[in-house]
Amino acid sequence: MLIVLTKDDFSALSPSTRAELLASLSSKPKGDPSEFPAGFDADDFEGVVDLTPGEIETFMEGCSDETKAGLKVFAEHGPVIHASMLDAAGIDNYGHFQGRVTKRTRTVTKDKDAFLFAWDNWQEAPDNIGHYAVTPATFRSLRIYFETD
Repeated sequence: MLIVLTKDDFSALSPSTRAELLASLSSKPKGDPSEFPAGFDADDFEGVVDLTPGEIETFMEGCSDETKAGLKVFAEHGPVIHASMLDAAGIDNYGHFQGRVTKRTRTVTKDKDAFLFAWDNWQEAPDNIGHYAVTPATFRSLRIYFETD
């Protein structure tokens, strides 16, 4: 199927639809090693999904203010953050936050094996606190949602 949009057609779309189209057209396949943030590889991103701007909007509709604040940390400082950065958002139980986000991700994607975050080896990190990462596509979607650009 071929769809042609003129500049006027594209401009008539909602901002979230335009952003979703652009994100979809510009995202790379997950197997491309250049897509993985430093310190992460394809194995770390197994099951990690790309969320579009529209999916992020749906995701946020079912989130607590605390969860939204935690995800805003990713929009402002990501796509990789040290988990301790979540402290500023009032999150000190990282496992609980990760669990809430994973449950919501699986609800939105309807994929029982989906994750929003990849994480590194926390046992090798100082104080056993490591990093979380989202895909570049999800990072762009979060930045659009929180209007950080």
